[in-house]
Amino acid sequence: MLHGRRKLSLIGLNVFCIAVILLLCFLRGMADHADRNIDQSTYTTLPPDESPEDPLLYLSPEFQVAEGFYSNMPIVILEVDGEMPDYKRFESSQEYLTGEEPYTTGTVSIIDGGGYDNHITDSPSVVSSLQIKKRGHTSYMFDKEQYLLKLTGQDGEANAVDVMGMGAHDSWILNGSMADKSMLRNYLSYRISSEVSPVTPDSRFCEVIFKKDGKYIYQGLYLMMETVARDKNRVDIDEFKKKNIYTSYIVRRDRFTHFDLMLDTYGRLNGLSEEWIGLKYPSERKLTAKARRFIEEDFSRIEQVLYSEDEGVFRTYGRYIDTDTFVDYFLLNEYFGNYDAGMHSTYMYKNSGEKLKIGPVWDFDQAMNNYFQDEMDPDTMAFQERPFFRQLAQDRHFVELLQTRYAKLRRDTLSDGHVKNVMDEAAAYIRSARVREWYRWAADYYEGDHLNYRNYYLEDYVLDGTVVSRFNDRYDQEIYTIRVYLEKHGKAIATQLKNLEKMCVWDTSYRSENKLMLLFIMVLFLVPSVLIIRKG
Repeated sequence: MLHGRRKLSLIGLNVFCIAVILLLCFLRGMADHADRNIDQSTYTTLPPDESPEDPLLYLSPEFQVAEGFYSNMPIVILEVDGEMPDYKRFESSQEYLTGEEPYTTGTVSIIDGGGYDNHITDSPSVVSSLQIKKRGHTSYMFDKEQYLLKLTGQDGEANAVDVMGMGAHDSWILNGSMADKSMLRNYLSYRISSEVSPVTPDSRFCEVIFKKDGKYIYQGLYLMMETVARDKNRVDIDEFKKKNIYTSYIVRRDRFTHFDLMLDTYGRLNGLSEEWIGLKYPSERKLTAKARRFIEEDFSRIEQVLYSEDEGVFRTYGRYIDTDTFVDYFLLNEYFGNYDAGMHSTYMYKNSGEKLKIGPVWDFDQAMNNYFQDEMDPDTMAFQERPFFRQLAQDRHFVELLQTRYAKLRRDTLSDGHVKNVMDEAAAYIRSARVREWYRWAADYYEGDHLNYRNYYLEDYVLDGTVVSRFNDRYDQEIYTIRVYLEKHGKAIATQLKNLEKMCVWDTSYRSENKLMLLFIMVLFLVPSVLIIRKG
């Protein structure tokens, strides 16, 4: 009788241990991928522009602004000391090595009374000296320029200012790409992404005017945007200190440029990536040789795992990257059809002692069926072909995380209704400004009867023997293009993720680990039990 009780007690203990261990594995998986929707965005509801006046009332045919000019959004006035240099020439090694900077000095004044009736004669809420340069890659060729602003004090040092409620900083971008005639693609993407990722850049619509020789010249509708920088309001990582063994860092996958320090990492050195990894933080001016070596070795270690063809090595990637940020980055860029991401303007950051995170998202002006060479097929998916994601998409566990997360986002943040509401709200807000924008720049798309190839255009294509034009000359057509693409593509992604799962070759999920663990537990506990029972 004693032996029987002993047998039952031992078996019961084994069963209990197995149940506890499996429960812990389940809870571990749940905790790692708990619901993480956030809403730390500083975006507020945009009221519709209900101005009864002609939007062009205060603009001359030469785009000079009359004294009565007003806007329902902030007005940014730029006074620049001379011409801005062609910063593209600074990408050549000879120009870069001279130490000359592609900046011009000047002054910026921002009229933002916090309301929605700003006049050009109002007292500005922000006045600062600045250094300004042109920016952009493809957009750099366009007639409408984009700018990087560095606010400075009287001593020439950085002047951190709270601009339009986005937090104090000295570095800002005026984004206004001619590639996007809707003027909504970047704003919509950043606004929606801010509900998912806390490092998404804040942005605000504004109208930009140049002041020269006492005259005000209208420049167009822009987004005032945060840059990608280490800051508590931007990418919140530890400050670089030379004495520390480990250092936090921000890197960017992109084309080669002399403006960033190009790192020698495993992927590049072994021909696994055509793009370069450039260091954004710490700056090259502050960086030590020891810190550079640490960053290169640390990032290379991550690349070695992600690029590995050894399943035992690859399955450890969760120890090195924050998988949740990679899931969200994939889904946000795929949803908006932003296929330049992953290869170019792809930011990643790592805080001391933490995993590598990817983001913030960046640059959506060619997204949402706005790529000049090809019409985007909304029924297909392509982000799984981007660096790092090409490897991750072979893992069933990662694809399952994509499916679960996408199903959640489609119920709220990426639902057709929510995205439509944000679009409609923004379109109503820029109602007058977009008329002025098209008046200012629409003629630059043509030279006589021909497209102006200096500016962005969408190439025609042949369908069933008929030439299909992709040129929109009506604003409602541009909005319709975006809306149709998002609705069709948003619906197709779920199906495409299922197809992607069928092509997976690995499975690093806790489920597969649990099978091995269960087998181990059975050997560890049940075999001794059998021996004891036999002896009994």
